[in-house]
Formats: sequence, structure tokens, C-alpha cells
Amino acid sequence: MDFTKHEISLREVPKYWDGNCFGCSQTNPIGLRLRFWISKDNCLTRCTISDEMCGFTGLTHGGIISTLIDEVCGWTIITHMGGRLGFTSEMTVRYIKPVPTNAEIIVKGRIIEENGKYVRVSASIKSSEDVLLAEGECKYVIPSPATLAKLGNIDTAELQEFMNAYK
Repeated sequence: MDFTKHEISLREVPKYWDGNCFGCSQTNPIGLRLRFWISKDNCLTRCTISDEMCGFTGLTHGGIISTLIDEVCGWTIITHMGGRLGFTSEMTVRYIKPVPTNAEIIVKGRIIEENGKYVRVSASIKSSEDVLLAEGECKYVIPSPATLAKLGNIDTAELQEFMNAYK
């Protein structure tokens, strides 16, 4: 799918987390290795899920669909809130149509509410033909950077360097 049909002035995120995240780590050998693009209001990724992540043959496992929604929502917060990071506190997923494996899909997130402590993000998964396959909403708790570093067992300087890439 050509992003330019759907979004104007997309740019790829400037820095990925160096850790071993299943969703976005570029070095996790069994991860999704998602890459993200930013527009004015959205964050999106395009990917193809392999058969190794199916439920029924040819269909993406529901847990992987949930992971895609959670991951795009998290990156929407990072890219649209100056590098802030959060923890998922609630998540709903609505499975509308089967998500095929071995076919490109687009996963898009958009912030719908923020109040300083919490952020709500909506997400959708669409086929390359723009058919809605799944949608969801995540609520994130946004801790202070010091709390995040402590809870995530992350070096504070490393965390700050990552966050600064989005300011």
C-alpha cells in the first residue's frame, strides 16, 4: 500500500528503542520488527504477518492483532507527545474481519484523549484495499521519566536520550 494515498507528509520515526521489544525491536529475532511513520495526527505501520503467527491457517492470531494495536498506540503516544512513554492500563479490541497472514496490512493510531496522567488512543487495522479488519482502543498511564526508568529497569540517561529524539 502506498502511504501517500492515505497520508500527506509522512516521515519515519527518528529512533527506535534499543531494547528487545517484541513489537518494535529491529534486532529481536522472533519479533515483529515494526517500523513506524508519523503524520500530523497519526502514527502508522505497515507490515505482513507471517504464517508462524497464525491462529487458524492463513489467519493472524488474535493475540498478535492485539499486539499490533497496542504497539501502534504506544508509538502514537511517543511520537505525538514529545517522547513520553506509558504503560497500557486498559485495552479493547474489536475483531471485525479475519486478518490474513502473508498480506500487507496498515495499522494506524490516533490520540483521542489526554489529561496528563492518562492517554487514550484509538487504532485500526486495515487491508491494503482499505477494508477495516480490526479496531481497538488503549488507555495508557503516563508515569514520570524517573518512575518509568525504575519500573522498566532502564538506565535514566538512556531513557532521556530516547525521549529527546521526539522533542
